[in-house]
Amino acid sequence: MVKLKVILVDDDHINSKIFSKRLAKRGYDVDTLHSGSECLEFVKNFDKSYSLVIILDIVMPELNGIEVLKEIREDFSPMELPVIMLSAKDDTEDIVECLSLGASDYLTKPANIDIATARINTQKELLSFYQGNIKKKQLETINSMVATFNHEINNPLTIALGSLKRDFSKIDERRVKISVEALERIADIVRKIEKVTKSSEIEEEVYVDQTKMIKLK
Repeated sequence: MVKLKVILVDDDHINSKIFSKRLAKRGYDVDTLHSGSECLEFVKNFDKSYSLVIILDIVMPELNGIEVLKEIREDFSPMELPVIMLSAKDDTEDIVECLSLGASDYLTKPANIDIATARINTQKELLSFYQGNIKKKQLETINSMVATFNHEINNPLTIALGSLKRDFSKIDERRVKISVEALERIADIVRKIEKVTKSSEIEEEVYVDQTKMIKLK
């Protein structure tokens, strides 16, 4: 279940107060902001333990809704942070521009509460789907990393231990060399894995029985 907060951004204090109260009565956690700059500051510092849906008025002084939307989309995709634009009925051109800039949906003033809740719930479902896919991908990556460790490290480690686990008086130069080479292989693999974990792009390859491993370069 997505923990959701709705942010209503509208410079009209009276209308925003009425609308936020209606949303609160429908069970939403609502915060009201009254300028574009307040919205951007909130987005910059919001607690990532919950998800946001922003309802953003297009017509505001100083920083309008279109300008705010542009800045939000520089850091967040529509799937990461839904933005529903709030417009007057005759703002067709502005609505089209907002949608082309990545707005998730729109509402016309005065916003019908049933339509508003339906559109917020749609964005909530999309957020839940998106976050579920992220968690699934993270688990798949962890499983791939475990498989990589098991295959790439266990093999040379077994060789090293096998060469050294015997009467020390019987360990000759050849066995020491085998062990050193195996341990150097492990050290090289660890360095590669560390490099992969810092990379934004992780490639995988099928190992066996559809089990995937991290591709080490």
